[in-house]
Amino acid sequence: MDNKMLLEGPGFAIVRTYTAETLVPYFPAERPDGEMNYGWFDIRDRPELVTTIPEARKSNGLANILRVIAQPASKLMSGGCECHAFDNGSAPDRPRWQVGGYVTTMFKDSDANTNEKAFFDLACYILHGIVPTDAHHIGFEMIIEPLKSFFGRTDCLALAVKPLGYGPDETSAWAAFNHAATAMAESIQRARHESERIPLMP
Repeated sequence: MDNKMLLEGPGFAIVRTYTAETLVPYFPAERPDGEMNYGWFDIRDRPELVTTIPEARKSNGLANILRVIAQPASKLMSGGCECHAFDNGSAPDRPRWQVGGYVTTMFKDSDANTNEKAFFDLACYILHGIVPTDAHHIGFEMIIEPLKSFFGRTDCLALAVKPLGYGPDETSAWAAFNHAATAMAESIQRARHESERIPLMP
């Protein structure tokens, strides 16, 4: 079994996958398509370092998620991140352009990363805190996934938070994605200030 749907609704899904695809830390490497994976950037407690992450320079929204997670008061940290635009062609049942991205998120406390329910609760809270919009076509996926390694531990999980933006052209899809990502960042920020409602949050 590779994936299990835990919760879904209009524009969102929380999925549990059992396939480990990432680790922390990881090192720079060239991808098979010739693109560069720049490796893990340690920005824990140092949100000002977000600008040093090449992937974050593609999107202000993605950078906003990383900055909120990296705040000194946060018990969260980031692993990998990426965002990219996709041309879906002329299929009549979906927008022409989609921009997708993710930030892999976990707790700084390695023991906390073994608690699947904590990740599910966190995913639910983030989704609940996102303000709806009629100005953009957006969506969200939250994927609870095993890590290959977390500083040498092999029993840890992570939450990949994935904002999505859609539009008839690439520009509007990017605008929708940045809105979705920023809405997600704002919800994570609120979670830090209402921590009694989320296990293990500060």
